[in-house]
Amino acid sequence: MKHSSYIKRKNIELKKGRFSILCGFLFVSACSSLDVNRQTDIAGITDTSVAPPSFTRGLIARQASEPLYPMRAQTQGVEGWVMLRFSVDEEGEVIASTIETIEEQPPGYFGPSAATAARRLSFENFRGITIEDVRYVFRYELSEPIFQANSSARDKIEFRELIPRNYITPSYPQVAEELGIEGFVVVNFTVTLSGRTENITIEQSEPTGVFNDSAMDAASRLHFEPRIVSDEVVSVENVQFRFDWNLPD
Repeated sequence: MKHSSYIKRKNIELKKGRFSILCGFLFVSACSSLDVNRQTDIAGITDTSVAPPSFTRGLIARQASEPLYPMRAQTQGVEGWVMLRFSVDEEGEVIASTIETIEEQPPGYFGPSAATAARRLSFENFRGITIEDVRYVFRYELSEPIFQANSSARDKIEFRELIPRNYITPSYPQVAEELGIEGFVVVNFTVTLSGRTENITIEQSEPTGVFNDSAMDAASRLHFEPRIVSDEVVSVENVQFRFDWNLPD
């Protein structure tokens, strides 16, 4: 009997030992899992200062477009990037109405400039179909200061494309639409200190005179981010802007 009791006690102690070892193993495993998850979370943090790559869905850029560096960002020494999403038609042209900003770093500086530059992009579209969800990144990096402190601001002004605060879609003249007429107009104007347009004239139109009134009306409603040079707002003359009239297929 004593021998039997001794064996039972040993079996109980052995089971307790195994249970303790199992609990310890489970505790260590749980801690390791938490640590791995924590490391994974840390590794998953994205560095927003680094611009992501473009994703053009196999399209090859036929005409690059260098965006205008916003003066506010330049004077403050701000660099950054913008990722846009848009569709490209069968001819390889960006469909302006599909342009949208996915991400901008830092926010509030480069979005309008990137959208304007995207309208001038074109691609080799060998598939001959509309390609959707194209993602394109514009990077903004400063090389050197444009203006020196002792320079004359107005002597440094050169013609550059301005950044529109809004984009006006001109009305389609009823007669031209009914007759299936397409065309374009290039207008010339001055951008005032407030970013509005004045002294609007027609530089070129095709067909002549068909879309002039619509172009003049649209140009009068354009609004630009004012030009800032050496911390001063300046007006800009001889700005050219093109409006296009295209009928849907």
